[in-house]
Amino acid sequence: MVNALANLGKSWDKDIVPVLHAQTLARKLIPRSVLSGKGLGMTSVETRAYTATAGAVINYEIIQDNEEKVDVTAKTLKIPVQQDDRTIMRRTWESYILHGTPLDNDMALDMVANIAAQEDALVINGWKPDGTNYELKGMFQVANNTYAGSDFATYGNTIKAVAAGLALLRTDKIYSAGYNLILTPTQYAELEASESTTGKAEYDRVLAMLNRNAPGNPGVIYESTSLSDASANCGIISPAATPANRRFFDLVIAAEPFHDLWIAGSQKTGDIHVRQLGAMVPRFKHLNSSNKDNCICTLTGV
Repeated sequence: MVNALANLGKSWDKDIVPVLHAQTLARKLIPRSVLSGKGLGMTSVETRAYTATAGAVINYEIIQDNEEKVDVTAKTLKIPVQQDDRTIMRRTWESYILHGTPLDNDMALDMVANIAAQEDALVINGWKPDGTNYELKGMFQVANNTYAGSDFATYGNTIKAVAAGLALLRTDKIYSAGYNLILTPTQYAELEASESTTGKAEYDRVLAMLNRNAPGNPGVIYESTSLSDASANCGIISPAATPANRRFFDLVIAAEPFHDLWIAGSQKTGDIHVRQLGAMVPRFKHLNSSNKDNCICTLTGV
């Protein structure tokens, strides 16, 4: 019995991988941290906020007294778990054992889709356990740049808003080979439908702006209901999720979603409990004293 439970769990662990990566948006927005993969025992990670310095200098000789003191503030960032639980009725399980009747992995796939949704919500809109106060802030909450645009239903307004948002990021020296644009489903639909009087798609122009001089075009336009939960008529611009951009933010994935199966209650007649569990948290590298980060720009009123 124990081996059968363990084997089924391992099989489902493999089955959910492609669904997880297809469903998740969080992992497409922020690069994976090199600290990932240490398991559920990794309950927290240290993050350090580096204050901005005056920058480098040019000279013909090596300047010996050019150094600046770097003000580093260390903080402990707790890593929450993402979890979903289901039950397999005992007679269904016994039929599986007796006849080898296949147990469809649809349940596991549904569970991982739910976990992916929780990951997206955490990364984009943060986490408020009590519904009011943020225990962990997401991209929308930490954004230290914002631009008030106009309705995306009018051709040209998305181009103007994205150009202004990118200008704000570059002013703060947030240079990236590609940027992502996240929109609510409403604004995404407006952008998709937006064409000039001569039939030019605004979507194509915006995508080109996000990937200006970026090999491989890593910048993508995404839509997210998690952003709708943060605010209506808005968007987010951020550096593309490339390894080089770990200097801005990263995703600490302590444990990839996995399955745990056990008998609930009676060993002879108890149902089978299925738990799918993972643990991850986004980490923003340059938060100021107000917990804001220059690498994120929100677009409002669009």
